[in-house]
Amino acid sequence: MSSRRQEGMGLVELLVWMAISLLIISVIGVVYANTKQLTRVNDTVSRLQENGRFVIHLLDRDIRMAGFRGCNGNDAAVPYLSVLNSTAYPYQFDVAIAGYRGSSGSWSPALPTDISGLTPAPLAGTDVVTVRFIDGTGVPLTAAMSNSQDDIQVAAGSALARGDVLLIADCSAFAIFNASDFNLGNGKIKHETGGAISPGNTTKDLGNAFRTDAAVYRLVTRTYYVAPSARKPRTNALWANSVPGYDGLPQPEEMVEGVEGLVLSFGEDLDGDKAANRYVTANAVGTWSKVVSVKAQLLLATVRDNMATAPQVYTFDGVTTTPTDRRLRSVMSSVITVRNRVP
Repeated sequence: MSSRRQEGMGLVELLVWMAISLLIISVIGVVYANTKQLTRVNDTVSRLQENGRFVIHLLDRDIRMAGFRGCNGNDAAVPYLSVLNSTAYPYQFDVAIAGYRGSSGSWSPALPTDISGLTPAPLAGTDVVTVRFIDGTGVPLTAAMSNSQDDIQVAAGSALARGDVLLIADCSAFAIFNASDFNLGNGKIKHETGGAISPGNTTKDLGNAFRTDAAVYRLVTRTYYVAPSARKPRTNALWANSVPGYDGLPQPEEMVEGVEGLVLSFGEDLDGDKAANRYVTANAVGTWSKVVSVKAQLLLATVRDNMATAPQVYTFDGVTTTPTDRRLRSVMSSVITVRNRVP
């Protein structure tokens, strides 16, 4: 009777197979971990760049519209007229743009209490800018005013409301007033004195009987600044405080997280040719009415920490810093023209 040789796996072969298997699993694990980290980094960097573009969009949109006064632009021959019953900071529409240089825990010029009293307050060492401009598009008059104290007639259902701070303007005149009442059904805007609205009007005389070539615009005073984020603890964000707040949301509003620094330089037109002769920080601006452009420089950081293998050195506003965290950072800048002050 013949015997058959038994076949199987020996101990040595088993150990070799286990070693190869462990090596393959380890390689797969390393590749997976690296791929996951790379995906995480790419996603975070994309969000960082997106945040930066959005901040630039916000600043560009508002700063270029600073001082809008209808089709008469910033014509010095057109006298400034505001009948608002207040000269408080939010209603100083004769100053279209104003900045504050943050350095060593203070600001120059000193921050008005309307800004320093905000919650959260501006972050030390960062700049602050206030812009006064129109919010939304104009609403054309549908009938001429019979005199300068007449009610203003626009289309029924227009996007206006009682208490709005409004600009009425054509190509030869403008006036700023508070809507004491707005009838949504017939489109009639009143600008009476007294009443419970704030700030109210000193007079109902708008200085001109505007005709159907005029339009009415909502005005807003908006301040941009950097402060600690409420959405992402241990990070900073860009905030905006709007007066009036037409969107109905509590003010100030957190706009974009991951903004750590804001530095602004203001281009002054010193010779009247509508071009900047010099760029200076807010504390060195001679006359705000001569500012025709703004350079905005932003320092952005990833909301997530541990994106880099070691702290990443960065340079912002001429200062090189080695952070204590491992976030990725990026510096973005933009030059914004104040459109209503140039041809």
